[in-house]
Amino acid sequence: MKTEHQNPLLNSRIALVPFTRFFRTALIAGFVALIAAGCDSILDKKPLAQQTTENFFQNEEEAIQATNASYNKLRDWNIHVFHYLGLTDMISDDATKGSTPTDAAFLLELENLSHDAGHQSVLEWWNGNYEGIYRTNVNIQNLPNTEMNPDLRNRLIGENRFLRAYFYFNLVRGFGGVPLITAPLTPEEYDQERAPAEDVYAQIIEDLEFAAGNLPLKSQYPAADLGRATKGAAEAYLARVYLYLEDYGQAEFYAREVIISQEYELLPDYFMIFTYAGENSSESLFEVQATATEDAGGGSQFGEVQGVRGTPNLGWGFNRPSRDLDAAFEPGDLRHQATILFPWEELPDGSGLTVIESQTMEDERYNKKAFAPSDHAGPRGNSPINIRRFRYSDLLLIAAEAAYQNGNEGDARNFLEDVRDRARIGRTLTIGILPENASPHMDNVLNLDDLDTRVFARLVHAGGPADQAGIGSFDHSLDRGRVRANHVDFIVTVNGTGITDRESFLDAVDAQNAGATVPVEIYRIRHGQDPETLTLNVAIQELLPEVTVAGPDLLDAIWHERRVELAMEQKRWFDLIRQGRAPDVMQALGKNFVIGKHELFPIPQNEIDLSNRALEQNPNW
Repeated sequence: MKTEHQNPLLNSRIALVPFTRFFRTALIAGFVALIAAGCDSILDKKPLAQQTTENFFQNEEEAIQATNASYNKLRDWNIHVFHYLGLTDMISDDATKGSTPTDAAFLLELENLSHDAGHQSVLEWWNGNYEGIYRTNVNIQNLPNTEMNPDLRNRLIGENRFLRAYFYFNLVRGFGGVPLITAPLTPEEYDQERAPAEDVYAQIIEDLEFAAGNLPLKSQYPAADLGRATKGAAEAYLARVYLYLEDYGQAEFYAREVIISQEYELLPDYFMIFTYAGENSSESLFEVQATATEDAGGGSQFGEVQGVRGTPNLGWGFNRPSRDLDAAFEPGDLRHQATILFPWEELPDGSGLTVIESQTMEDERYNKKAFAPSDHAGPRGNSPINIRRFRYSDLLLIAAEAAYQNGNEGDARNFLEDVRDRARIGRTLTIGILPENASPHMDNVLNLDDLDTRVFARLVHAGGPADQAGIGSFDHSLDRGRVRANHVDFIVTVNGTGITDRESFLDAVDAQNAGATVPVEIYRIRHGQDPETLTLNVAIQELLPEVTVAGPDLLDAIWHERRVELAMEQKRWFDLIRQGRAPDVMQALGKNFVIGKHELFPIPQNEIDLSNRALEQNPNW
């Protein structure tokens, strides 16, 4: 488990507060305020009411503290938590609102595309990003005059410019042209007009280029500074920005710069990425740092909002992975299992606890990539899980898409294959199921003492070989508050090889030959019926076969890979928008996507009013 003081980004004792009604619904008259983001005692600190821009940036320590305050904003509720999940995952085909039907029902407006300019999520995310921009602007303005090591000064300015680019990239993708503010405002400047989107992108690129030129490589940071923005992160975001601008030459150039730096590589095990062991790993380009402290100063509610609701009670159950996402995975793709946490499944934190089906939830399932651990310091909302923002596999898929658009289909397929090869996790064959070990809860409910095997078919991929042979997905329900297994198929043997657990099943399948049909013995339990043993003939097929198509089919394959590789990582909505596919995808789900409207969020009506109508609304809102 993470402990306090793990990362200095978590221990800033200040937070820069905007001094403008533009960022808030009321004027805020302070410059800095004490926050509980670290574990330093506040008893020996000078009174923060005396801290101003004139007396704060006096030395190196204060410069670092101010920069840490910019990072701290990334963990806030209105940047990467509740409203952000609604505007990225729930609004897309990857997820639905989740939780109980009436809980935060306003999020259904995002899911159904019925939101308007008064929607609170739109306003909160706008405010959050501009609050972050304010903090970075204060630092960028004051750091040049701070007495300190000049190399460190340039690095800190680079970190703040990286973060400012990050916040503006959020805004320009979400809203189009927005007010472009690169210094703290005076009262006379509060009523800001929108800058054209191309001007905002130009500022983002300028900031990221400065960051790339002044930030160290990831390997050059000491361990105590792990998690700070790096040269590789800045170049990766340049690749992403240029992809959105459809400047594929520059997108491929910057993606290749990151690749040839040899600073990053894919973790061999996809299942490890979103565990403690996977934090700041070899494939981490940028992630938001978090840790659990008793005073709740270093964590985030990212995990709590999406955590299990009920038993064990880890969270609120929002952002439910959709059934449409289920169908997107190819037969046997084990990334599916690493993405979704199901009822009756054992928690991945090693606690031995099982997700117990809840009476209040509909179609219960959870985002496993935002898993909230069952035991950590401080309150439940103090989740210690880092928020992954940019992974190396994402960069490889950007390189693949850019290479394709630049006419280099061979390299595009190679970059794509790198991602798919890791997704196989060392396996080559499948029968098209997600194999799962029975949890202690399942063991108790089904009384499996006389059964040698403990692996069952959690999900059988539609159209795959197991589905065609008659193996069924696990089906469960609640009856008067009692859980019951309506249908569960345990795997007993594969071509005569006895199965005991998930690994032995995967080994047995991998020992077969692609194209062969082999007997698979199953033990079937159905509620109200006697268990039965069946032998079914199941075809063995290649797992995630190498992509060999060309032309538009190759681009579709790359886009498909982005969805399943990055599922539930808040990428899907903006991908659909930039690809021009959002109208077709959303309308196929029965959602009324209006062309010329829903490509952007509405400018918050509250901000239009406070700007004395200097801000203009987006079309059709």
